[in-house]
Amino acid sequence: MVGNSPRGAIIYTSGMEEKTISRQFSPDEKGMLLEYVLDSVWTVADELTVVFKNEPDLSMIEAISPFGGRVANVHQGENPSSALLSAFRSSKAEHCLLVTERVPLLKPNVVLALFEAARSFDLAIPRWDDSRSEPLLAVYRGKALLRLSSSLKTLSPEVGGAMKTLSDQLFDVKFLSIESELRELDPELDSFFRVDDDASLIQARRRASVRGSRLKKAD
Repeated sequence: MVGNSPRGAIIYTSGMEEKTISRQFSPDEKGMLLEYVLDSVWTVADELTVVFKNEPDLSMIEAISPFGGRVANVHQGENPSSALLSAFRSSKAEHCLLVTERVPLLKPNVVLALFEAARSFDLAIPRWDDSRSEPLLAVYRGKALLRLSSSLKTLSPEVGGAMKTLSDQLFDVKFLSIESELRELDPELDSFFRVDDDASLIQARRRASVRGSRLKKAD
């Protein structure tokens, strides 16, 4: 836990959640990107919420039900950023990890490091050496985020743009260097490999297959 508060996790699905890659411990089996992320997060977080940009079908709900998370949808005509902020508002956790399904190789120890870094801060966010940050893979203090969002006159309807704006304007921020601090926990930086298209999906499948084979060999 961050302090004595439960840890929350909000997973925002942006359209790639049903794509599949090899399961980490069973390379011959397939798992959805969303399942992969949930598998990495649920061991660290005490509370899970999945916000679906597109309404999920029954098979998707059944696939994630073992994780015990709450499900929320971006309703027709609703601003996706508003739906995401509503998930923060509904959370009972002081700090929440925000992540999307597009980083299926996220490691639990990186998630834990973000929560630990968020102690006494409004935001713990990974940052590259060229100053690019990762607002969609960060731990936010919910009250500070919501207070800031309510003070802004305009906010991008798209989640990526909205969270970039909010993370840039939060004051009490802890930056974690990806290439020095977090590389110690994830030498290949798989946690920051994004699946954005078919080419990156193929690469993610290759990385997952290699990692699964290494784990199987180690056993």
